[in-house]
Amino acid sequence: MKFQKRILFITLFLISFQLSAGWLVTGRYIDREGNTILKRYFIQDNQIKVEQFNLIYSCNLKTGSIILVDPEKLVFVKTNLASYTSKLKELKMSRLQELLALIPDDQKPEYEKKYREQVENALILPSYRSDTLILKQLADTAKLLNHKTFKYLFTENGRKKEEFFFTNEVNISSDLDMNTFLSYMYLLEPEDKTILYRASGTYSELVKNGLVLRRFIFEDGFRTEWQVNKIEEKNIPAYEFGIPALCKELTLDNWLSRKKDSDDKFYDDYE
Repeated sequence: MKFQKRILFITLFLISFQLSAGWLVTGRYIDREGNTILKRYFIQDNQIKVEQFNLIYSCNLKTGSIILVDPEKLVFVKTNLASYTSKLKELKMSRLQELLALIPDDQKPEYEKKYREQVENALILPSYRSDTLILKQLADTAKLLNHKTFKYLFTENGRKKEEFFFTNEVNISSDLDMNTFLSYMYLLEPEDKTILYRASGTYSELVKNGLVLRRFIFEDGFRTEWQVNKIEEKNIPAYEFGIPALCKELTLDNWLSRKKDSDDKFYDDYE
């Protein structure tokens, strides 16, 4: 009887270990100039860490917590989605009175309204509704990383936005709510303009129960590329999502002051 209980305990332990397993996805992004940027995603139980050469960030989609790391300067900040959004809004709105001083009095109400709307849109992922979004499956199929993939073409207003290879043989949806994560990405990776249409129902419904292994993105006459090079199903240690060692902690204000140049560029758009 004791032997049977021991076997049962070991079996249950192994099952629970397997259920807790997450994903490590490694890939590369090729930008407009042909530069290759390596990127890794650690994914488990709606926690995700993204690693690239100039930024590492971890998000807990259940609690809203965010850890941002500058791996070059060895500094980090611990915050949450609400605080980060609020602070960005505060910084952007602090410039409003300066801008209004440059606007004729009769134009100030309209200008202020548009400015506030654009600040809100810059911080909260908007609903992407377009009747001209078309997703079409192409005849091509390919074997990528030993998985069968199907090729799709995504267009808007008749213009090609993206071609991608998708497999339903790798399903990470139980570990990652992609629609929620896109709201974090919208703030943390504002340079990625594809987040807007990826949040649309047309796109997200197709890919929610699988994985896109390769993407060709077309924008402003340029082509960029994302390719997954390796997928590992494995248990992710808790420390991967925790506070980084050997890094100095900053306040949120000090962290954001590192981005002053990009913030100034944001304001220039209104001037």
